[in-house]
Amino acid sequence: MAIGLDTTASNIKPLNGSIVIRGTLGETVVAGNAVTLQSDGYWDQSDGNSAQLNVGVAVQGGVAGDIVDIVVFGPVQCVTGGTPAATVWVSDTDGDFSETAGTKDTRIGFVLSSTVVFVQPQIVDWS
Repeated sequence: MAIGLDTTASNIKPLNGSIVIRGTLGETVVAGNAVTLQSDGYWDQSDGNSAQLNVGVAVQGGVAGDIVDIVVFGPVQCVTGGTPAATVWVSDTDGDFSETAGTKDTRIGFVLSSTVVFVQPQIVDWS
């Protein structure tokens, strides 16, 4: 089974040791989406087609202007079908996770269990 976003919003939650900040959404986001801080100060869905500097995971969903919790480091329950120890990448599909690098190789972190990602962002390919 491939890694995917857990579509049950109540399952999305930061776990002990996570660093969580509040951020304002710049577009519609669902709970568990990978999000990136944009130059306008808003958090949008992450997109592996371009380098993503500040990646986190939205704990709640919302629309542009809503303020939500975002895990920027540490464990968050947010996926299904993850392979423990696999690297988690920003997918070329907005807001999604992948165990295969997207076009610009932005690493979200790694899989702790089939449902938990440890957020630890890193850009591997700037080009």
